[in-house]
Amino acid sequence: MRTYEELTGGFGHAIAFRARRQLARELLREQASTITIAGASYQLYDMAMNGVSFIATPDGPHWQVDDILEVDIRVHDTSAYLGRARVAREEQIYGQRRVGLQLLSGFLDLHEMQRLDEEQALMQDLVDGPERLLARIPKPYRDVLLATVHFAAFYQRSLGYHEARLHDANTVAADEREALARRAVASIRPRWHALRIAAAEAALSLRGDRLALAAAKAATETLLTSRLIAAPVLHRAYTKPLGYAGDFSVMLHIYKDSFEGDSAFGQVFHKLACEEPLSAGVRTRKDLIKRLTAREHARRRDEGEPLRAMSLGCGPAREVVEYLDECETPPAGIHWTLIDQEEKALSVAYHDVLRGIDARQADCTAQCLYLSFEQLIRDPLAIRGEPQDFIYCVGLFDYLNKRRAQALLASLYERLQPGGVMAIGNALGPNQHYWLAELVLDWTLIYRDRDELRTLAAPLTSQGATLEIQREDSSAYDFILLRKPR
Repeated sequence: MRTYEELTGGFGHAIAFRARRQLARELLREQASTITIAGASYQLYDMAMNGVSFIATPDGPHWQVDDILEVDIRVHDTSAYLGRARVAREEQIYGQRRVGLQLLSGFLDLHEMQRLDEEQALMQDLVDGPERLLARIPKPYRDVLLATVHFAAFYQRSLGYHEARLHDANTVAADEREALARRAVASIRPRWHALRIAAAEAALSLRGDRLALAAAKAATETLLTSRLIAAPVLHRAYTKPLGYAGDFSVMLHIYKDSFEGDSAFGQVFHKLACEEPLSAGVRTRKDLIKRLTAREHARRRDEGEPLRAMSLGCGPAREVVEYLDECETPPAGIHWTLIDQEEKALSVAYHDVLRGIDARQADCTAQCLYLSFEQLIRDPLAIRGEPQDFIYCVGLFDYLNKRRAQALLASLYERLQPGGVMAIGNALGPNQHYWLAELVLDWTLIYRDRDELRTLAAPLTSQGATLEIQREDSSAYDFILLRKPR
């Protein structure tokens, strides 16, 4: 709990309070919000109390800024706003037109809109039952989902029985439970991997169909996720206690890659989840960063200069801890700046890195910055101090659309010393392993191929930066390596 003295209010532009805009798909469960203009209906994109934006078709009417329109905003069959609105802007987003409107009379009662949506959802759930969702899901995905649910349920029952049998004979010790899990995972692993690949292939038919994807995710979470979250790493990623899936605790589970859980079944699927390509890639991308750190450290040492390295979205900073521990001789002349928007992650990183420096008596330093990525995009100078020789970011760009990714790249590039290098990781697409994250855990990533990565880097290569794309050893992530000309 904070005191009143600690509640600082807003700064700069934030002093003039504005109601936060919310995405329609996040505010309304059924996503049944539309706006009608001159008899034509459009899907709402986002909304606030005093304005909305909507997606217009490329061949639809083209309005000018300051045009006054008569609009009807509806949730299902109920009107939430009927009146006049002013065209405030139009922009391109994901290849579509997004039109922003300012409401000129009254306001949108977002709480009431949400209540109406929830009531309609409840009515549909009670009247139509689960058949409404299943009817939207293509049969190939229904079939593979049934197979994966049966597979998980079978082993949950079987392992539960044998764990209880051991308990009846003698109190089950932790090592006995793990021995059962180790014995089981060797047999389960190949069949589970075949099932998840089949599920990913079947899920391809869901792409581009918003309703089918939402129904498939709801069915998967109801039938399968509810079982698999006996695995601690899956439970943490799915429940998202810090608001996002890939938090530092999830990363620590993945780095550890062991048998964790309160049951043999939970331990088996925890280990399998830690072996997923995206999880294995977390470990091997860490190793790539260590190799790049060693390369840049040697380059700067040859020049008689220290290495200034910065990690954006550092999490627990395991690559730094391991680099300090694994060097044959205590490293010297490295100054790390570790940045994250999660205070708990920074606390872990700060403790472990400083302990590593002290343990090796290394002539190195580390500072942690509690800074949001939005702050860095808006103000590249939010990071004070000297330019950096090596900037890396391994787990953030998977969540940024092209515009925001390029804005953040530009901000980081401004902080890069001439001759320095940036290493930016992104989940590789297309792939056969997105299913567990997207449909089981509701963990959405933006997967990019190499052409898309080159497009992200294009504004910087046009300024003379040299580009290399390198893949980490698990082949789950590609890295943009951009070196700034001297």
